[in-house]
Amino acid sequence: MPAGSKILSIILYSDATNCDTLGKSQLHPIYLSLGNISTWRRNKQDAKQLIGYLPIIKGSNSEKQSSHFKNIVRETFHNCLKIILEPIQSLSEKGIDLLLGDKYIWFFPKISTIIADWPEAASFCLTYKSTNSKHPCHFCLVSKENLADLKLTGNDLILRNHQNMQKYFNLDDEKSVCIESVQNIFWKFR
Repeated sequence: MPAGSKILSIILYSDATNCDTLGKSQLHPIYLSLGNISTWRRNKQDAKQLIGYLPIIKGSNSEKQSSHFKNIVRETFHNCLKIILEPIQSLSEKGIDLLLGDKYIWFFPKISTIIADWPEAASFCLTYKSTNSKHPCHFCLVSKENLADLKLTGNDLILRNHQNMQKYFNLDDEKSVCIESVQNIFWKFR
């Protein structure tokens, strides 16, 4: 980052929700907040901004079980994220001047965290959603047998990151690390 610039921490919130009491109508909103503001203020309703809705693709029970349908859902999810997050991605390359008080500050927006429940976190990371998979954690590559092992050290942990997940994807070896065969939109973010 250039001298004198600062990071504008972007926090995304995502959670599919029922819109009626019968559970037949669902929406999947995605909200944005800034990590640079204090937590007490950030937790107020007006500190979050709705930036869009992610589609929920409907299908029959038999369709939902097919790998083709699941792949369409994953690709649609990440294509929609690409569209919704494109302004953040372009600003993260060149930065933005923001007026704070009476002073302009040069910020570079960066997505610092995504707050979501486990199935949605798996959708963002494109990791397998089954807890029975060989590597069910979307943060690291610890095997399912060792997930509860409190004696693991830093040397035993291999964190999932853009570089190593992209490497497995490009080598057509996604199954060994339990990621889906879909290009992850976050690999394009610096």
